[in-house]
This record gives sequence, C-alpha cells and structure tokens, in this order.
Amino acid sequence: MSAKHSKKAKGPPAAAAPLPEAATSVAQATAGAAAEPEASTAWIDSSDPRKRMFGKAILAAVWLYVAALWLLALDQTFQWGIFGPKVPPVP
Repeated sequence: MSAKHSKKAKGPPAAAAPLPEAATSVAQATAGAAAEPEASTAWIDSSDPRKRMFGKAILAAVWLYVAALWLLALDQTFQWGIFGPKVPPVP
C-alpha cells in the first residue's frame, strides 16, 4: 500500500448546511441525556419484588456454576473421582 493520493479529482469539501432549530434542540437534548448518568438500579436492589427475586436467582445460579467449576478443577487435579470413575495412572 502506498501513501499516494487518489488520481481522481475531488472537489472542495462541501460546507456543512445549518441544522434547523428542531434538529439542534433534539441533538442538544440527546447530548445532555448522554452526559448525565442514568438513574437506574440493579435488579437485586429493585423496588419490584419480581425483579429482586429474579436477580437473586441469577446470582445463586452463577455462584453454583462457579462452585461446580472449582470442584471439577480440584477433582481433575487431585483425581478424587467425584465426576467420574477414578482412572488408574498409565504406566
């Protein structure tokens, strides 16, 4: 790849057309909304009991999954035979 310019002739850059006032107010509103952090709460801290219970259930499931992964890793390392039959060492 080379850093040469394209041989096609390009005209001067077009001047930006001024935006209508309605578009500028919408753009300012979205920029202002993006600048301020949204006041949302986590599921586990929600005031809705269904969301709170759903968040707790997901958290418990993640904890159980991580615990099972740790137990599997320890089982594989120390050959306890929890997740399957003990395999004798190959001579």
